[in-house]
Amino acid sequence: MLSRHWLAGIAACAAAFPVAGYAGVTEDTFLLHTTSDLVELCSAAPSDSMGTAALNFCHGFTLGVYRVLAEENAAKRVGKLFCMPDPAPTTRNQAIADFVQWAKATPQAMTQSPADGVTGYLVSKYPCKRGK
Repeated sequence: MLSRHWLAGIAACAAAFPVAGYAGVTEDTFLLHTTSDLVELCSAAPSDSMGTAALNFCHGFTLGVYRVLAEENAAKRVGKLFCMPDPAPTTRNQAIADFVQWAKATPQAMTQSPADGVTGYLVSKYPCKRGK
């Protein structure tokens, strides 16, 4: 028969390891090494321990990258990276959900820097017509 101490040890070990296949948001995720980290933050459930912080960070980061790229685009006469329709077709929440879906379907984007991942999404989703 197993001792109570041994069973308690097994239970403690099981609790220390997350369910396989779900890493969850950690403090290291906020360092944003890759687009994969950004996707993890943008996919967090608000009920997760860091979910609200992750989603707020995601919105702030993606909006900041978008605004910088939009300013760069506005300064160009030709050779724009992307062309947003007017009015913009989606809400911020929907745009971020679309970005996450695109990134998950584009494995090479997941290893890029987060800013390059957002840029790749915008270029792919909103290409410019020739001559723009």
